[in-house]
Amino acid sequence: MCTSDISFTTVGADGKPVLLYRGYSIYDLVKGLFEESVYLLLEGELPDQKQLTAFSQQLKKYSRLEDPVLEHMHAYPKNVQMMDFLFTTLSYARFFDEDYHNPLWQKPHENPEQVAELIVRTGLRMGAKIPTIIAKGYRIRHGETVISPDPALDYAANFLNMIGIPPDDDAVNALNVILILYLEHTINCSTFSSLVVESSGTDPYSPLLAGAASLKGVLHGGANERVADLFEEIESPEHAEAYILRKLKNKERVSGFGHRLQLYKNRVESRVLIAEQIARPLAEKKGLGHYFEIYDIISRIMLEEKERTPNADLPICLLLKIIGIPRELNTPIFQATRHFGWVANNARQRKSNGPLYRPTQEYIGPGLEEMKSYVPLEQR
Repeated sequence: MCTSDISFTTVGADGKPVLLYRGYSIYDLVKGLFEESVYLLLEGELPDQKQLTAFSQQLKKYSRLEDPVLEHMHAYPKNVQMMDFLFTTLSYARFFDEDYHNPLWQKPHENPEQVAELIVRTGLRMGAKIPTIIAKGYRIRHGETVISPDPALDYAANFLNMIGIPPDDDAVNALNVILILYLEHTINCSTFSSLVVESSGTDPYSPLLAGAASLKGVLHGGANERVADLFEEIESPEHAEAYILRKLKNKERVSGFGHRLQLYKNRVESRVLIAEQIARPLAEKKGLGHYFEIYDIISRIMLEEKERTPNADLPICLLLKIIGIPRELNTPIFQATRHFGWVANNARQRKSNGPLYRPTQEYIGPGLEEMKSYVPLEQR
């Protein structure tokens, strides 16, 4: 059991599940910019206009990649997996960060508040580079000219522009909401991985790489790429029912359904409701309404057969597809936002001067009564 004041899932007075960031409802936060929610997580309060402007300028300032980092990216194999591309580049980019040689982190219990500040400022700088790494990495892998960050654009618009997707209002709003929805979700697998590494008193960069390695897994962040595969394999609504029933009969995992924090049976979580509200009309507008026909069929069957409702990956995956995000960027985009959730949690843990994590173990192997006799190598 651990405590947190960063995010929480509960059920509102109206009976609808709701995710809270620092006490603010996700239904309200998605009305604003992604940068506002990041500031909220890192600073504990929503920014005023002056604070938001200064914060956004910081993100833009640090989005640039140093020349050696770009050269490094060009040397990768063309078939490298994009999550590997991202966290390998981040690991290399930290060597050029202005706090890389700062020894403060080596005394975590002497200066917990100062170490927490170090965690936030290094995490902010590294997080600002992630969209640039993703976009430039994708274009390098596909032999396309890279597009540099545009200081005139907000975070979501700039992200799309660097990938090569026109940042029209629909696409920008959709990505902005996706980033907010994926930003933080209690002590999930990758956040816990990051916290475990931070608890060892290591440098401020390594816990973020640990979080990324965990997020890549297909049972966690990588599930959103499996959901994309699901829609591609089904292809059309008339194939949906047979496809899902076959999966269930063969006891195969159906990504995009169920969640450890599904508070009450058959209730759909707030992130799903928000993503659906945006994705349904946008799919119709783009002539992609058949995707939601598939969505509704498989959702009905999973509820009837397994009593599972969609998790956030199902509608978010469709929203990414509708705005033109390539499947291989689904999980990297997840990291682009959840990174800041890791930073907030790591800083909070350091401020509280948390202990080294070491879970208790229940040993189930041979004991003293069954202790084995050692046989010299030449006699085995």
